Amino acid sequence: MRKKLSAITVALSFGLVVSIISGGAANRVDLVDSGFLTLEKHATGKVYIAWSDAYEHEDGFVITGVLRRRDHVGSAIKAHVDVTVLSPEGRVVDTARSNAVYVPRRITGRGQSFKRFNVYLPNVPPRGSTVRVISHTGPHDDAT
Repeated sequence: MRKKLSAITVALSFGLVVSIISGGAANRVDLVDSGFLTLEKHATGKVYIAWSDAYEHEDGFVITGVLRRRDHVGSAIKAHVDVTVLSPEGRVVDTARSNAVYVPRRITGRGQSFKRFNVYLPNVPPRGSTVRVISHTGPHDDAT
């Protein structure tokens, strides 16, 4: 009986922790899964976007995801993500860029080779828009 009560207490505690952790994400609306917009992922160089999603966030929306290296050798590569929002008609609505992150070499069997990125945009685009998400490793002409 004591063992059963202990197991129930552990299960309830675990359920409470999971519900608290997921409570912060409960109010997020996934704009891709709901069909509101589409994401196009592109990569240049040795770094690619392993996954990405778009969520409503306060007044605007956020694109979040993970960068990963294609290769297993060398030192960390400085990379960032360029985002271009296109209206359903194909016009550029907004552009943004993530902060630079250093993506380490890929080590088999370790999860340390992923680097997260977030790009915040102030306005939610119109329904049917396309968001191009491009990983980029080199400097831009407009970089200061």
